[in-house]
Amino acid sequence: MPDKKEKKIEFEQKQRANTGCLRGVLYFLFICGVSLGLAVFGWNCVNDVLALNKPDSDVAVSISEDFTIRELSRELAELGVINQPWLFTLFCNYSKAEEKIEPGDYVISSRLDYNAIVKSFVIIPERGEVTVRVTEGKTLMETLTLIAEQGVSSLDNLVRAADEEEFNFSFLEDLPMEPGRLEGYLYPDTYVFFTDAGARSILLRFLNNFNLKLTRTMRERLEAIDYDLNEILTIASLIQMEAAGAGEMKDISSVIWNRLSSNSMRKLEIDATSVYLIGKENVSSAADVMAGREIDSPYNTFLYEGLPPGPICSPSIDAIRAALYPSTTKYYYYALHVDRTHRFFNTESEFARFIRSSDSASF
Repeated sequence: MPDKKEKKIEFEQKQRANTGCLRGVLYFLFICGVSLGLAVFGWNCVNDVLALNKPDSDVAVSISEDFTIRELSRELAELGVINQPWLFTLFCNYSKAEEKIEPGDYVISSRLDYNAIVKSFVIIPERGEVTVRVTEGKTLMETLTLIAEQGVSSLDNLVRAADEEEFNFSFLEDLPMEPGRLEGYLYPDTYVFFTDAGARSILLRFLNNFNLKLTRTMRERLEAIDYDLNEILTIASLIQMEAAGAGEMKDISSVIWNRLSSNSMRKLEIDATSVYLIGKENVSSAADVMAGREIDSPYNTFLYEGLPPGPICSPSIDAIRAALYPSTTKYYYYALHVDRTHRFFNTESEFARFIRSSDSASF
């Protein structure tokens, strides 16, 4: 039989076991209590931030000129809009709300979440809108100048964006990053801009529009011919500046295609390139155009064979289609009639005879 000493040791061990078990239960209950408290606290914070369960009423709030976020938080708490002013202060500090909130008298709903509360105190200035009509045949600089004159953006910013900004369009990938690279790509149309629009966003509107105008059929046609998009756009720009109307665009296109395919007549001899070189504003007579023929430039189609390096204006969709789908002719020449439309000829002799006649218009 166990002696008294052994019984005493056994009793103490049981007592320690019972005490340890009690401590474990108490610790568990403590953790559960803390967790529950934190959960309740967290839920109250989430409810306050997101306005998950708030009464709906209109509350008048007055924000003074020298307000602080802490003062505003206390006022909103007193009005019952928020329950945790310290949390709203933390939210405002994190979101830099003090820079956005404008002093004034407001009426807001008590059911707004923190983000909506801040937005309620922000006065969004009215943004003026400007409608800009860009007609076909305008050069890049003419288009940018027109936009600047309408007060949409400064000309310096527009030129810098056109020369230096990158735009994620496949048709621009092969163009060198240099001044004038967007010549021909600012699609002529009517646009509505905000007066404080960024230069890049303005150009993006034009380029998006141009991209949308290129249908799948047109893209398939591009893949089937020997010219890339920049070359077709160049042809279209020549057509745009030469044609008297859409009805003769395909015939002018046929002259260009025929000359480019010729072995002996690859100089296009198009006066529109001479005008581009000297500037439209400097042309007032046939003599001015003739002077442009003497300028040594790859854009001078009287001196250099083939197409100029790039477009000379922004062409219309009719001109682009004409460049892609020329008439099937044997025309190599055309000249302006006194009725301001063009006549087309197969041979140089026919062309020369018309030029000497009274039906020819010199300018």
